[in-house]
Amino acid sequence: MDNTTARLVHPFDLAPDDLRAEADALAREEAPHRFAVFAVDDDEQDGVILAWGLRFGTGRVVLVGDGAPIRGTFSSLRSALRVCAYGGAETYVAWVDPEPDPAPAD
Repeated sequence: MDNTTARLVHPFDLAPDDLRAEADALAREEAPHRFAVFAVDDDEQDGVILAWGLRFGTGRVVLVGDGAPIRGTFSSLRSALRVCAYGGAETYVAWVDPEPDPAPAD
């Protein structure tokens, strides 16, 4: 009996090194943007890092506290900053990576 099962053929075949290069390029393109959330007190001329964050292309934000007990995933940067309110201090976002384009929810 002959095997008549058709072999799945991909429209293109990549060599392993080419596939890894494509994966590296996709990772760079889709990488989240890093930032720090500061509490800044202009009167005292002082500030402290409250949390470190990652902002993804969808606008989703992940925060991990540094100077404050903050941890969570948020739908937008605006919603993430609500949990960072620190007394009367101003909240300031400092981008480590280039500031991303605004997401619709920001």
